[in-house]
Amino acid sequence: MSVSDKAGLAELGQFLKSKDVEIYSSGGTLKFLEQAGVKCLPVEKLTGNPEAFDGRMKTLSFEISSALLFRRNSEADLTQARKLGIEPLDLVVVNFYPFEQAAAQNSNDAELIEQIDIGGPTLVRAAAKNSDSVACVCSPDQYKAVMNEWNEQGGISHPTRKQLAARTFEAVAFYDLAIATELSERFSEPLRYGENPHQKGVLLSRREPGRLTSAFVIQGKELSYNNWLDSDAAFALISDLHAIAPEASSCVVIKHANPCGVATTFQKHSPLPTAWDCDPVSAFGSVIALNKMLTTEEAQFLVERFIEVIIAPDFSEGALALLQTKPNVRVLKLAPRDRSSRDWEFRTVDGGLLAQTRDRHGTSGERRSPTELKFPEKLLKVAEFGEAVIRTQKSNAVALVTVDDQGDYRLLSSGVGQPNRLDCLRLLIAERIKSFAGQFDPENTVLISEAFFPFRDSIDEAARLGVRHIVQPGGSIKDKDVTAACNEYEISMLMTGVRSFKH
Repeated sequence: MSVSDKAGLAELGQFLKSKDVEIYSSGGTLKFLEQAGVKCLPVEKLTGNPEAFDGRMKTLSFEISSALLFRRNSEADLTQARKLGIEPLDLVVVNFYPFEQAAAQNSNDAELIEQIDIGGPTLVRAAAKNSDSVACVCSPDQYKAVMNEWNEQGGISHPTRKQLAARTFEAVAFYDLAIATELSERFSEPLRYGENPHQKGVLLSRREPGRLTSAFVIQGKELSYNNWLDSDAAFALISDLHAIAPEASSCVVIKHANPCGVATTFQKHSPLPTAWDCDPVSAFGSVIALNKMLTTEEAQFLVERFIEVIIAPDFSEGALALLQTKPNVRVLKLAPRDRSSRDWEFRTVDGGLLAQTRDRHGTSGERRSPTELKFPEKLLKVAEFGEAVIRTQKSNAVALVTVDDQGDYRLLSSGVGQPNRLDCLRLLIAERIKSFAGQFDPENTVLISEAFFPFRDSIDEAARLGVRHIVQPGGSIKDKDVTAACNEYEISMLMTGVRSFKH
């Protein structure tokens, strides 16, 4: 037992002694327990060494780590433990030095460093790794449940040990994250600021080849917090588009993490001007990503406009020469990445993190066309293009995508970030259609929705706009009403079975 937060410790210690548990403890925890009438043995009895270096060395030892880690169901481990004189440790009760509290109090560097716990995380990681045999309790809020189960079942069950292990690694992760964030801000190059100038910002990188944070930076100012977010959206979408059509040239234009321009061409011309023209107003100050080498002609197009970041797998010599005339533009060399592997993404909530696997190309559901007019096979590929686009857009989101007579795809318009899907159509799509009426070919255009239509009103609005083909996940209790509305207007509809909310 070795804790900084001693809440509930006396009660737990007394409980363990009532169960004839032999307790080893260290430093202040040992004194606290003895004052509470709980007899303990000093940890030096296990390690064979005294505390040293003002307490920096207490529990780090071969003896303690071995007692936690050896496998009780392995004859080889049991034999080796007997030869080494290692007795098993079955329970670890540890919480860590209050690093976050010290950081919040603006402790100086020397004081802060002393609040980085080494022995505690080592103990709990060893115990949690061997949770088949060892229980690890790392928070006072776990004490009561552990004591109750012990009374009811005569010990700590295997499922509970597994749950405690998962909680332990969460605690270690948050502790290390707090240290990495604070030390990065103090000792490394922090971002100029966070999302806004009054917020602090730090980038913590995995330093893994092929990742956005490991891109080769050819030139430009330091990427800002918002540049990183926009670049992440751009890199995700260009990687998905490349997976759909690796032989084609694709370009995405991202603003505030939403694609405002997207184009894929199977011809020799560049997709960049087409992507830019999807929404040239929003493209101001955007992030650009391409899946092929940036050519001199494309660089000439970009240096005549204001952009923040360019991401491409390579750059021609002429392109690099032109980009050097815009030294503030961030130029990143990075090829589209295979996103078929399982990636996790994280969002903070008050007091914790939410984790989920990334929504990526290749997720498949039950695809069906329930309408009388079946969804045309010739539009399936542009529908796939549209699904990739819609995955990157903030919910609620709808998008119009089209295929031209040469077989190239582009985003015509999108309505994003509205509290209801109907407003996405009425306020955004409807207004934009007016500006590109000559490019709107209903027979070769698809309306994509990232989630189901809860009522037929969106179909009524889509029909008023001239939409002839719709792709949506389906899954609403009103699917039959929505399908009936499509039949009334002779609209074909494809249901994908895959929702792509993005909050």
